[in-house]
Amino acid sequence: MKALIFWALSLLMIAAPASAQVIKDDNPYRLLEQVAEKTFARIAEERDRINDDPNYLKTVVREELMPYVDNIYASKKVLGRYFKDTSSEQRQAFYQAFTDYIVATYARAFTQYDESKHDVEFVNPKNVSPDDRAVRVETRVIEQGRPPIRLDFAVRYDSESETWKAYDLIVEGVSLLQSKQSEISSVIRARGIDNTIALLKDKAEQPISLDDEVDVPA
Repeated sequence: MKALIFWALSLLMIAAPASAQVIKDDNPYRLLEQVAEKTFARIAEERDRINDDPNYLKTVVREELMPYVDNIYASKKVLGRYFKDTSSEQRQAFYQAFTDYIVATYARAFTQYDESKHDVEFVNPKNVSPDDRAVRVETRVIEQGRPPIRLDFAVRYDSESETWKAYDLIVEGVSLLQSKQSEISSVIRARGIDNTIALLKDKAEQPISLDDEVDVPA
């Protein structure tokens, strides 16, 4: 199960750099496939630099991933019922802290990726009509000698940016967004929103090492 979570977290962060040319495609299936190929190619090309400085993975995540992740929508879902109990300032602070936290989390997840062992296949692509606003993109993680891992992206169309964005990943039928909501809600309940924000910030700032494991604040 831990291996599934590593893959889920790393793949969920498919995106493109805000400062570079953004990949545009009206079909979310093609879009995610193009960006995945670009992201994994960069990791392979910069493997030596990553091995020398694992913290560089945070840069890769920010530059190659974030704009195609609907981090605000995901943050609101994770905040859940505590949304109405927080001030506007607390919400904005939570959105930022949670975004920084998931960047660090996905950077750690990428320490588990080995381009010499892993392949990603996109399956069952479908045509998307102009009226579609939410789809599920199916992928499989292939590693020789092991059963394929099923990963389904929950993707929604963001009309403001006119881009399809991933906000959840269902790993072998388990929603990671729902899992995060449950885990972080328990922290908010025990420690309060301000302490939860501080905890997320602290974890986001911790350095990355190649033997890191993805961890959840508790």
